[in-house]
Amino acid sequence: MASRQLGRLLAKVTKVASPRDLPARAAAFAALLKAEYEAGLRGQADQPIDSSGADTDITSTANEVADAMGAVDWAAVKSATAKGAGEAAERMRAMAAQVDWDKVQPVAAQVSSALIAALASGQIPLGGPLTGRVARTIMNDQNLAQKVADTLARTPASMPPDFRGVIDTTGTER
Repeated sequence: MASRQLGRLLAKVTKVASPRDLPARAAAFAALLKAEYEAGLRGQADQPIDSSGADTDITSTANEVADAMGAVDWAAVKSATAKGAGEAAERMRAMAAQVDWDKVQPVAAQVSSALIAALASGQIPLGGPLTGRVARTIMNDQNLAQKVADTLARTPASMPPDFRGVIDTTGTER
């Protein structure tokens, strides 16, 4: 049921329309991402705890998101977002407005901004269980963006570019 609703909303968001519709479509995209984040939080309530007391879902989520980021064509993301105008840029601004950047550590902010850019440019598709995990990572839920950064740091070449210069990370509204 939820995947069908997500698919319908995604179809509406990605439907080609006039440029003046971009802010509305970007807002819908951000709302979708926020809904996925909240769904991810609800699904987090009953996650198992390992013997060290760590949430095993956080570790597996960090690994899954890091793997997804490793598959991204960052040159294509840079190309899609470099113009500063258009649908990808609007989506980035709308998603960035959902993050409290003052609470995100620098390397975690780099991961969050890269995920925002990858989603906005279509390099990480919306839909499926990964979307909620990506949304939680963007929001740095339970320090997840930092954990993804730590996972990516094991292979320095896999660290994504920093897109904070492309999007406005000064706002703290959620």
